[in-house]
Amino acid sequence: MNEEIKKNLLTLLKLDLGITHNLRDAYFNTILEGAKKELERKGVFCNFLFADDQMLIVDYAAWSYRKRQENVPISRNLQIRINNRLIQNAGRY
Repeated sequence: MNEEIKKNLLTLLKLDLGITHNLRDAYFNTILEGAKKELERKGVFCNFLFADDQMLIVDYAAWSYRKRQENVPISRNLQIRINNRLIQNAGRY
């Protein structure tokens, strides 16, 4: 993932969370990287040239950030998108 894409993902995440300052950028970058790796462990591999793949990572990272202290299942919308991506990936190989 190149620096321009990382910067774009960080901007999208901060917009989603309603954060305008740069004080937690290192933390948010770590959350984004963790979200990417966690999705890869689930079998979801994203192509960051596509907006829908970028939004999947951002939405997963935002959900992880918001629910980090709660023991709640992943949102239905996000789970459906992950399942759809798994099916798309399976169809490619």
